[in-house]
Amino acid sequence: MTALNEVGLIASREIRKNLRSVKGLVMVILSLLGAIAVALLLVKLRKFNEMDMSAEQLRAGQEFVLSKKYDDEQLGKYLAGAPAVLTSLMFMTIWLSPLLVAALGFDGISGELQHRSVRYWMVRARRGSYFAGKVIGLWTVVAAITLVMHVLIWIVTLIQGGTGTAGASETLSWGVHFYLVTLPISAAWCGIATLISSRCRSPIFAIFVTSAIFAALWVVYIVGEVAQVKALTFLYPNSYDAWLLSPRIDRVALGAFVCFAISAFTTGLGTFFFTRSDV
Repeated sequence: MTALNEVGLIASREIRKNLRSVKGLVMVILSLLGAIAVALLLVKLRKFNEMDMSAEQLRAGQEFVLSKKYDDEQLGKYLAGAPAVLTSLMFMTIWLSPLLVAALGFDGISGELQHRSVRYWMVRARRGSYFAGKVIGLWTVVAAITLVMHVLIWIVTLIQGGTGTAGASETLSWGVHFYLVTLPISAAWCGIATLISSRCRSPIFAIFVTSAIFAALWVVYIVGEVAQVKALTFLYPNSYDAWLLSPRIDRVALGAFVCFAISAFTTGLGTFFFTRSDV
């Protein structure tokens, strides 16, 4: 069996395990309920704002807020053309991405190390293939849950007419664009989470360590923003949303490259340690 086949085998098993487990089902249900609730809330807020403001005023307000957020007038003007409901959804998804990854991936390898079931796979797949398959499987599950959340909100906003003057084509165009932005970011988080899980021999310890490291990365990002030290902000995968949202294709490509590079680096580092550990 080739290494690629081994990766596919492990990834498909990881996908089935997450979606069939109680943990996976709970996360799917919570995500669905949260998506519907957030969609309805955002649509109602949008309609409330439209009662007192014209479309031009709403767009100007969005452009001002987004320009300040990213410290980039060009990006603010570009994103102001998107339906506010979908922009809010994208921000929420990116912010929740590390939480979703941590909840689904903390026991990816640590659980099998604890019960020694990892040894069953060591005679059927290379350790590098096993590790890469875990990362890809986790990323696929996170991407699928995120997609369901986005699709539900697209449907709700279209039914409720919550996108202002935006029609179905514009809603889907921006919606797909924003969804694709989340994929490189979640890939980076999946690599980090799997690396942490592989260094822990019990799921309980893994969830605490994962949460602590994810929180530490967020604190470092905040410190970098306050102190205006850009190098610190780049350690936090969510910070690359500005690059991925840019209207410039070269900037989008660079943001995607860096996020996938983080995922590849953590996967490689995890494989290095994993191949030298006693399982």
